[in-house]
Amino acid sequence: MKLKLKSGALQFTVFIAVLIALLLAGLVLYAYTFIYMKEQSKGAIENIQISDNGIQYLLEQKELNTDTTKIDFLQKENQMIKTHLSQWGVFQKGIVTTQFRKKKFIKTAIIGSLIIADKSPTLFLQETHNALTVVGSTKIKGIAYLPTQGVNSGYIAGNSYYGTQLIYGQIEKSTSELPKPEKNFLDAVNFYLKDYKIENQTDFINLNSAARITNSFKEKTKGFYSQNAITLENKTISGNIIIKSETAIKIRKTALLNDIILIAPIIEVEDETIGNFQAIASKKIILGKKCNFSYPSALLLFQDNKNSVTDNTTSNTLSENQIFVGEGSIFRGCVTYIQTKETSDFQTQIVLEKDSRIKGQVYCNGNLEIKGKVSGSVYTKQFVANQAGSIFMNHIYNATIENETVPEIYGGIILEQEPKTVLKWLY
Repeated sequence: MKLKLKSGALQFTVFIAVLIALLLAGLVLYAYTFIYMKEQSKGAIENIQISDNGIQYLLEQKELNTDTTKIDFLQKENQMIKTHLSQWGVFQKGIVTTQFRKKKFIKTAIIGSLIIADKSPTLFLQETHNALTVVGSTKIKGIAYLPTQGVNSGYIAGNSYYGTQLIYGQIEKSTSELPKPEKNFLDAVNFYLKDYKIENQTDFINLNSAARITNSFKEKTKGFYSQNAITLENKTISGNIIIKSETAIKIRKTALLNDIILIAPIIEVEDETIGNFQAIASKKIILGKKCNFSYPSALLLFQDNKNSVTDNTTSNTLSENQIFVGEGSIFRGCVTYIQTKETSDFQTQIVLEKDSRIKGQVYCNGNLEIKGKVSGSVYTKQFVANQAGSIFMNHIYNATIENETVPEIYGGIILEQEPKTVLKWLY
């Protein structure tokens, strides 16, 4: 009996020891797991936090990064941050990748020049030694940069100026040149129009493959290229995609396009189309009636006439060198006309039709005609008003340029010496 009691006591003692060992091992494992998960969670939070620092770093960069680069001063043990800044149409695309051990966080954004509604120019009219003339129900509100001759009231077809002030805001003196876009911007646009093609088969998308086509901005850019005209209809296309035609692109209202870039000599958008994309052309852009575009969209007509011979007597029609925004359309973003050699003529390079509205930025180093309303910022060489069978230079007739119904801070095309801001976070 005594031996049995001793044997049972020994078994019980061993059982208790094993149980205590398991409990201690469990506690150690729990503590280790808790510390590990705490570090992982902290690392993930820091990934997100330092990605904001990476975006801020990109906003301060003056040059594009052709390759992904590390930011050494932000590196910590087991943690890394990489940045990439490239041109994305008329804007820039910033990508920040942060990594803690095996966990990654990627943040992407569209970047443009910073515009502060109540501090940036609402109107910048280039110094051409011709005064601005306002007629009819025209209203200009905000900071206006004008030629030395200032602003006058005038008459068109028996109509005088009906406002109580010529400019509802501060007047400053403009310069003989408009603020210039960054060289990277002009080089990129020239490349898009002349040289861009889909080089690898893996980067090619088939427009007929599905009704919905999407490509994340965290992935490599994909696209479609054709020598022939392209018609986009009955499709949803969104994301990191470029579509180029060497002839023309036509967008039907049944197409829903988001965040993509379209490139062609001629781009036509059907009436009542909605979407959010960039259109880059070399001959003309026609935006139909009652279209509705969300921010930050862009229309850019780039005329490389530096080495070409132009005929100033040629009448201006919708078939050449013009952006036309149809009646009743609402466009949120940037409408831009750039010519490499400024010409002195009476042709109109941007026409904003009656009841059209631009919420954002209009930039034109040619002639601009406004019949509707611009809420935001206008940079132009000259205004024109085609009325009563005559052309009135530097006249604005029955139009509005104001800075009250836009966000306090928004963005436009990349200009030299201007700070930058995030226009939109991408996916």
